[in-house]
Order: sequence, then structure tokens, then C-alpha cells
Amino acid sequence: MRVFLVGASGFLGSHLLTALTAAGHEVLASSRRPPELALPGVQWLSLDLLALADAPQAFDWPVGVDVLINAVGELSSDQAAMQSLQGRATCALFDLAAQHGVRVLQISALGAGDHPDVAFLASKAEADEHLLGLGVPAVVLRPSLVLGAGGTSSGWLQRLSPWPLIPLLNNSARLQPLHVDDLCAAVLALLRQWPAQPCVLPLVGPQALTQGELLDRLRAAQGWAPARYWALPSWLSWSLARLGERCGWQALNQQTWRLAGRDNLASTAPLEQACGYRVAPLEARVQDWPVAAQSISQALQPVLLMVLLLIWLGTALVCLGPGYDWGLRIMAEAGVTGRPASLAVVGGALCDGLLGLALLRSRWRRRALQAQITLMLGYSLLISVLLPHYWFDPYMAVGKNAAVLLLSLWLLWLTPLPDKERR
Repeated sequence: MRVFLVGASGFLGSHLLTALTAAGHEVLASSRRPPELALPGVQWLSLDLLALADAPQAFDWPVGVDVLINAVGELSSDQAAMQSLQGRATCALFDLAAQHGVRVLQISALGAGDHPDVAFLASKAEADEHLLGLGVPAVVLRPSLVLGAGGTSSGWLQRLSPWPLIPLLNNSARLQPLHVDDLCAAVLALLRQWPAQPCVLPLVGPQALTQGELLDRLRAAQGWAPARYWALPSWLSWSLARLGERCGWQALNQQTWRLAGRDNLASTAPLEQACGYRVAPLEARVQDWPVAAQSISQALQPVLLMVLLLIWLGTALVCLGPGYDWGLRIMAEAGVTGRPASLAVVGGALCDGLLGLALLRSRWRRRALQAQITLMLGYSLLISVLLPHYWFDPYMAVGKNAAVLLLSLWLLWLTPLPDKERR
């Protein structure tokens, strides 16, 4: 079967791409920028969905496509951009498919249409309803939380799993998570046995779990005993969600706060009746993921990030406060006095503070870490040339910069590239 897979570079799309090619399907995959390395036999097409919404006639629809699979999805704090991508742009894609008489499989989300106050689900529901109204052979697949290597939510859960005491937004709401391999298998089953009528099919695991129960299963897969859980007070969790909204955090914002407090359940029967596929229990799937060593590394990342933030902010506050005169004395030793010395101390302190605060924004984090590394190397070079005796301080104040430098390098390696740099 000739399949056009849109969103093939994302979490779900990349797993689907592998599964479809392994099953013998001819796959046309789309991305804003095709990757340099691709699976053999996969034809990549350049497609920017946002541009498609403004000029659908500019995209040359590929010849001979049997089915379109849309795997585009992003839970973002930028609600306007999310609605444009998952709503308006996706609807334009479905209109093109309808014009060419192509079957459509839309990867939506469980709860779409039921929670209008959650922008992610509302934009998914808009595209779902538009597709079902086009009169083409269509399936709207609505998965629950999908787990697996590379997923944003999966990474957050993996990061939480090593801790013996875990704070949660909520530990009473239930969901039915599934592994990404089950999503891929369900899609392949639908391609083999396409429903006779357009339909909406929930895709859920067989077990209804709280967040704590889900984490215990991930812990067990890594050889750890069940943890203890603490549900944060609503005022605190809401405050953190508002902070996450402002800082652009994907895992913690107002949308995820609302979702965490609500049951998200469905029956497994519709999918089984439509194509005969039954999702496996989660324990049967989490054998190769998560890996304990990776989980511990990811768990330490936010802690060390906060330590680094406190170091830079603390340095700024000390230099502007009780350490100001000390800073002037150091500048005098280097031959700088008067107003230039004062400007250097204050400017350096403000620079340190800004570089610390920049760590809070995910979109600025890589640049902030790169600037911190450059600045520390520059400081060390200047001290070595102008004030080499500080290397022999019995408290090793300068030498300890090496530990901070290594910490910044480690965090830089763990921080993913932005999409525009990765593609």
C-alpha cells in the first residue's frame, strides 16, 4: 500500500515510519526539512503545514497515494500556534486528501471534543470533525497517553521514576496508557481491515491506572520497588502550572494541569470490533524502555539545572551586595580602578544573573549554557594571564570553576536542539 505519512519526524510519526516500512508498505514521509539520513526506500517530501493552510495549491499532491496518515501533534503552551497547526492547517491537509479521493487516518487524542477548555484537545477535535464531514473513507484514532522512547510525556515520567518520593499534580484521576508499539500495531491492523464507515475509535490500554500506579509499573520494569507519592496542594500545583505556561514548559502548564485532574477512559471494544486488534498490558511492553541508567541521568538533569541556576544568581547577588568591594579590589589588582572597575563589577553581575534566569526558558537554555561556558573559559583565561596567583587560593575558588564548567557541558549535551536547528 502507498502511504503518505505526515508528521513523520515526530515521536509517533517516527515510530510509525519504522513500522510501516517494516510491514512492506511504500511510504512517502513529510517534514518541513527532510532528514539527511533516512530509512531505505522512504521518499521524503518537503511540507510545511502552516504554509499549506495559506496556499494549499502550492503543494503538489503525490501520485498514487492510497491512504494519508496524519501524525502531527504538539502539546504546546502557545495555544494560537497549536490551533493553527492542529486545526486550520490540518483541515487544509484533509481537504487536499478529499480532492484526490484518498482515505485518511487521523491520529487524534482521547478526550478530543470532551474538554473545550484544553486547547490541545479542542484543536484536535476541530480537525476530527472537519474530516468526518468531508464524506471520505476516514478513521479518527484517539489514543490515550502513549509511552515510549522519545515521547515528551514519556520523558517526564521517566525523569520522575527514580525518586523514592514523587510529587504529583494528581494521584486519583485514572488513564489507560499504552505503548507506542501498540499504536503502530493498531494502525497496521486498520490498514489491513479498514472500517466500512467513517468512525472514531479510542485506542487505550486494558488497565485504568492513576499516575502513581503508572509510575510503579515503570519503576518495576527498572528493578525498583514501588515509590511513595505526594499529591501537591491545588494552589501550589496551579501556581507551578502558571509558571510553566509563562516559561513554555511542555510537561507542566495549564493544559497538563487540567488533564492531570480528570479521568481519561474509554472502552477497548470499538477497536477490537473494527480491526480485531487488542492492546497489550503495559507490563508486557516496557522491557526495553525505560532504562534505569537513562532514567537516573534524566532525573538528575532538572536538579543540577536548578543548582546551576542558583550558582549564577547567587554570584550576581553577592557581587552586587556584600562582595561588591571585594570585586573592586580584584579589579584593582588587575590594574582597573574607578568608574571602569565599578562598571565591570556591576555589568558582570548583571550578566551572570541574566544567564542564570535564561535557564528557566527551554527555548533559551542551549544558548544560555553555551554563553556560560564561553564566559567561564574567558574568566579563567583572564585570571590566568592577569591574576595567576588566584589559582593558588587554598580554597580553590578559581579551580572550582572547572566543576561548574563540566556541569554546564553535561547539561548542554542533554538539552535537545530546537526543531528549527534539528530539521
